[in-house]
Amino acid sequence: METRLKKTPARTSICGANYTKLFLLVALFTPALWSVDRISAPIEETAHSEEDNAAVTAERPRPPQQLVKAFSIVKSRRPEIADTDAWHISEVILQESSRHELDPLLILALIQTESNFHNAAVSPMGARGLMQIMPETGRHLADALHRERGLRPADFRPEWLDDPSHNIRLGTFYLHGLRKRFQDLNLALIAYNLGPGEVQSRIENNVEFSDQFADLVLDTYQNYKNSTTIF
Repeated sequence: METRLKKTPARTSICGANYTKLFLLVALFTPALWSVDRISAPIEETAHSEEDNAAVTAERPRPPQQLVKAFSIVKSRRPEIADTDAWHISEVILQESSRHELDPLLILALIQTESNFHNAAVSPMGARGLMQIMPETGRHLADALHRERGLRPADFRPEWLDDPSHNIRLGTFYLHGLRKRFQDLNLALIAYNLGPGEVQSRIENNVEFSDQFADLVLDTYQNYKNSTTIF
């Protein structure tokens, strides 16, 4: 009897079975791979975002030490005002002090003595704003300042003195002029408080006057200078 050979599986059947297994593997693992891809994408985006933020922070210039100290002094006296307002006041003080060759810490000490950094302060005599300027004095200062800078005389209004920027510009210009006139910081501060005409008259007539106001300003100024901490 002839021995029949065992039949081998058809090649197409083997291929079909292999493809079926491959399809099942892909079907099982594709969702997992897709999930990993979705998880990794935000991580990469976050990493790029953090790198970008770090680059922006590194490029942003740090404020000068004088400006930081001025800001800290303003905020220590008026913690309730917005940071943007405190930065603006500090910037104007540094700008005007530099323009008139005065120490910004001296202007800060004068402001603290005059108004304790309350821009709406009004004295019993009618002086207004951070540096407590009388409206009539403010009018003359505004005209003189505009002439010095080659500008037309300003249509001055007393309400200008309530604005920190205007008040600091006029007050710093005023102290600068008094120092030039009397050639002495102590006398300039007394004249800022009493009025230059009154001081000049007392000097000419050998009449004594108090140094109390000047002493208060200079003591505060010295404290600011000696301080090594941020207020």
